[in-house]
Parts: sequence; C-alpha cells; structure tokens
Amino acid sequence: MTNDNNIENFFQGFDARTATVQQPFDAAKLAYIKPTGADEARKLGIVPPGIEIPDNMQLFVLHAADGRVLGFTDAWESAYGAAVQNELTPLSVH
Repeated sequence: MTNDNNIENFFQGFDARTATVQQPFDAAKLAYIKPTGADEARKLGIVPPGIEIPDNMQLFVLHAADGRVLGFTDAWESAYGAAVQNELTPLSVH
C-alpha cells in the first residue's frame, strides 16, 4: 500500500461539517519563537537601552499570539522552555 492509499483510507468517511474537536483550541496559548539578529532587535526596540549585545549575535524572541514581545534569549531552547513553563505552546517562525 502506498502513502497515498494510507491517506485516502485515513480520511475515508471524514465529513468536516460534522467533525468535532476533542479539545478546545485556545489561540491565546500560542507563543512564537522568531530568530532575530541583534541589530534588528535593537531597531525594533526589543533590546532595552543599556543592554550590550554583540552586533552579530542571533537572538530568539518569544512573541505572544497577538505579537507582543514576551522576552528574548540567545538560545532557541531557552525560549522554548520559557514558553512551556508559562503554559504556552511554542511554535517556530522563520
């Protein structure tokens, strides 16, 4: 059986008009991790005045679902961990 047949079998009998969601979806619980250069972060006002960051440093900015900046770090894993600790579902933005 090919992958196409597996997909067809999976969706056979599926009717989107009557489908139900098992768990409520809360978009407010999403957080986005966006890689951002230090220069761009400074221009956008993400880095507070007085904080010195090398120009070539890659930052990972954690955004709320509505676009607000929740924080930034120098490691993707730290941004991911911060989201999970605050009961948010992290997604990567490229």
